[in-house]
Amino acid sequence: MANRKQKEKKIKYYFAYGSNMNHEHMKMRCPKAKYVGQWTLPGHKLVFRSVADVEQSKDNEVNGALFEITQECERALDRYEGYPNLYIKKYYTIWHTDMENVLPQTIMFYSMVDKYGEYPPSEGYFQTIKQGYKDCKLSTDPLMLAAKSSLISEIDLPNGLTLQ
Repeated sequence: MANRKQKEKKIKYYFAYGSNMNHEHMKMRCPKAKYVGQWTLPGHKLVFRSVADVEQSKDNEVNGALFEITQECERALDRYEGYPNLYIKKYYTIWHTDMENVLPQTIMFYSMVDKYGEYPPSEGYFQTIKQGYKDCKLSTDPLMLAAKSSLISEIDLPNGLTLQ
């Protein structure tokens, strides 16, 4: 008989949409993380606030990487992501069928605390994310769109001037 005090292993999933999609970087941060595959977060869009972020957007979705992580991995990610000051944790629940039971599966992701403005990423950071898209065999089109959007968003021009 199993020890009642023994905790059942709970699998935790983490959705990466920025620099943690880069398999080499994720291996350094979380050696025990296992890449599960591509995953899409519905109802959100990718934006840059110097670093990658997701924000709610009814008609959009964000493609990224799904990882199985340990508690140790989660603590390392918390430190890297500046949790809870820069990013907070959010959860998305999906339902799947396991034999005759309908079971929930929760996927954790980070979202920035400050949602004001969009600002372009640094070249090095952008290239790290771009490599992550390649590692996950994802199209870089949404990444390019988010980067382009950050170049002209929230620019304050003097005397009511506009960009045309």
